[in-house]
Amino acid sequence: MYEFDHAQPVTLVVRAQGGLVEITAEERDTVQVDVQPMDTSDAAQEAARNTRVELDDGTLLVQAPGSEHWLWRRTPKLLITARVPIGSALHAKSAAADVRAAGVFSTAHVNVASADVQVAEVIGDAYFDAASGDIAVGRVGGGLRIKSSSGALHIGDVTGDVNASTASGHIRAGRLESSVKAGTASGDIEIARLRQGKASVKTASGDVQVGVAPGSGVWMDLNTASGRSSSDLTAAGDTPPAGDPVSLELRIRTASGNIHVHRATESAKAA
Repeated sequence: MYEFDHAQPVTLVVRAQGGLVEITAEERDTVQVDVQPMDTSDAAQEAARNTRVELDDGTLLVQAPGSEHWLWRRTPKLLITARVPIGSALHAKSAAADVRAAGVFSTAHVNVASADVQVAEVIGDAYFDAASGDIAVGRVGGGLRIKSSSGALHIGDVTGDVNASTASGHIRAGRLESSVKAGTASGDIEIARLRQGKASVKTASGDVQVGVAPGSGVWMDLNTASGRSSSDLTAAGDTPPAGDPVSLELRIRTASGNIHVHRATESAKAA
């Protein structure tokens, strides 16, 4: 167990290989880090002992052996646990260790090769990238870029612009307050509520369901090659109106799937 007296937010930099990374950002006046092997092998014991943990000028570094090269071979599994002051920044990179982050972070940048990511809340901007794995984020106060080559994306409420993409997986989102670009090659897309800006939603094989916030005027361009489009909203014109712009420009494309656009409730959230 490592503990440092530090009441101010830190920049947490984690470099992990296999296992699990659990981080909590909370009201506290110290920084704690614990590194434990997840099995009794000599390799895991040695990896835990040799994990680098240091706090220097507001940056907390937790680096497992070999993680600087992002090795793809089988590596020992470690349980890395960190507790940091609320509002800390998160920078995590992992080959095959899942990342779970509870509490409130100022910004987040997480990159994994083959692992799942869960982050509760980010005040500012957030970026998540997985080669293979599911990604879930609860709330983002800034902009969000989130992508996975093979995995589902679960998005809560986002204030800024959203760019979400996955090659194979569903996309589920809650209340999105600004412009959105969402796409998947194979999977459904569901957005509980859009309010304003420009939204482009595309899936090659899957259904699309979008809710439009109460009071938002919307211009819609819906197209499905072999499915059915339905809406309880009224669309007018072939192009967005000039002079008196609508709140939301919504374009939806699916090659094989149904499209449904509806008026959302104020309490709408991701399924």
